[in-house]
Amino acid sequence: MSYLQNLAYFFNLPFNIQWRTLLVQLPRWVPLSILHFTSPIGPQPFLVALPSRKNHNIPLYVFVPPAPVDTPGADTRGADGEWKVPVVLDFHGGGFIMGSPLEQAPYAAMMSRELGAVVISVSYRIGPFSQFPAAIHDAEDVLAAILDTEGVSKAGKILRTEINRYHSLTEENKRCKRSGRRSCKSKRRRNQQPDSPSSNNATTITLDTTRLCISGFSAGGNIALNTVISVPPCLDMLHPSSPAPGPGDRRKSLFSPLLPPTRNPTILDDPSNAWPSVLPPPEPQSRLIPLLLFYPSLDARLLPHERPRKALPKALKGDDKRAQKPKAPGLFSIMGPTYLPKKMRAHPRASPGLVNPDNIQKNASILLVLSEKDSLAVQSDVWVDKMNTAGWNGPVRFGDGREGDWDGLGHGEGGLDVVRDNGGLEVWHAPECRHGWTQFPGIALGRHEKGERDKVFVRALAFVREAWGRGLTGEGDGAERLARVREEEIPPLRMPESVQVTENGVGNGGKVVNGDGLVNGMAKDVGV
Repeated sequence: MSYLQNLAYFFNLPFNIQWRTLLVQLPRWVPLSILHFTSPIGPQPFLVALPSRKNHNIPLYVFVPPAPVDTPGADTRGADGEWKVPVVLDFHGGGFIMGSPLEQAPYAAMMSRELGAVVISVSYRIGPFSQFPAAIHDAEDVLAAILDTEGVSKAGKILRTEINRYHSLTEENKRCKRSGRRSCKSKRRRNQQPDSPSSNNATTITLDTTRLCISGFSAGGNIALNTVISVPPCLDMLHPSSPAPGPGDRRKSLFSPLLPPTRNPTILDDPSNAWPSVLPPPEPQSRLIPLLLFYPSLDARLLPHERPRKALPKALKGDDKRAQKPKAPGLFSIMGPTYLPKKMRAHPRASPGLVNPDNIQKNASILLVLSEKDSLAVQSDVWVDKMNTAGWNGPVRFGDGREGDWDGLGHGEGGLDVVRDNGGLEVWHAPECRHGWTQFPGIALGRHEKGERDKVFVRALAFVREAWGRGLTGEGDGAERLARVREEEIPPLRMPESVQVTENGVGNGGKVVNGDGLVNGMAKDVGV
């Protein structure tokens, strides 16, 4: 929508939605420079406006790694100065009504450094100015641009051009700092070629789509799971109070009457049509696609204040008749319907946890991270049982000290050597942790939650490396790569005692710490 259309739409909303909209939109207006304090270690992102459908541009926060990181079995060097870089596609949380990639910066920078990957954090459309499935459309368009290895589409070409332009400018700045700014300026005046790149640099970055990872937090986990599913026609799954539309007005009747006039439904919005995944089938994909789902929203049929809050496993017992204390609707219950109308909540793209496991991409290897103190815990456990029954199994970490508990480092029950016809599902329970705890500033976390965050981030990195090191069956070259990955000792991640969180970021005596930390420096900023 244009700014004038946005303004007119905003003033047509009820007042109780208007003032909440102003409140939740504030994080998206925070300047990018704030990251020099909240994520000082870097790399820092740059912005790309990616062209999308219906003349819409998707803001992307792109993190380019400072240097290549060797991955067992993967060649990071191509011909003529080419640098083959893996890709992490990330989606922030916020219940589809708030949130920003800025909150993802410490995580995205860590993934970029440790994996040597280009991390793309998507500022997808949210309510009330956009409605379902706008966020899914944005995710598909960004993923399609990443997979466009030949740069055939406008989006694919712009994405690669801007990444390489940023890389060239960064390398030139590095050379200027090494040789002095005056010499760099004189070379530009004489139109001389810059110094040849060092052994740690490359002239061209190529996105290696055979090493692709997709991650998401909360609502972002919903979007991440959406990228690996294919939805069959599902008109019968919608809310029973929905009107029975005729052939000509079926799609129109499923959306809110407040829908902006420029948001005309597409054929993929029609639940009587199939909605396939953008990802290619497993056969052409030589490696598994790691899918990191941090406390995802899997079932949108109940608003947050309506979700069961009984302690597990009592919440899953049908004979437990004790009533739970009613809860008044909060921000997400009030604002949520501005993005997702009630009659669309059961759509499998809105509630991907309802999708048949057979319709999930077989080469997706899933790490599901759950927080115990979370209103999404019940639906997550239901989904795990559903997936396990369908053959999606893997190690389970409870974190409560029980004998044989999986620790993510190769110890405990479960293991990684199971041969399956799918990528498997690993579950990581974080006891006594709140929803969103991995993205909270370190100053808002206690010692236990900080420790749990450090452990799960170490496991997430190892999980991605393992997935990139093996194929779907676990045989052949992929199995050998996995064996080499598992031989690496992965130390537990802890914040160094000398590093303290100050008002100006992470520092020691008020100074930013630039020394090497644990796990290639990751420990220094995961607590920010």
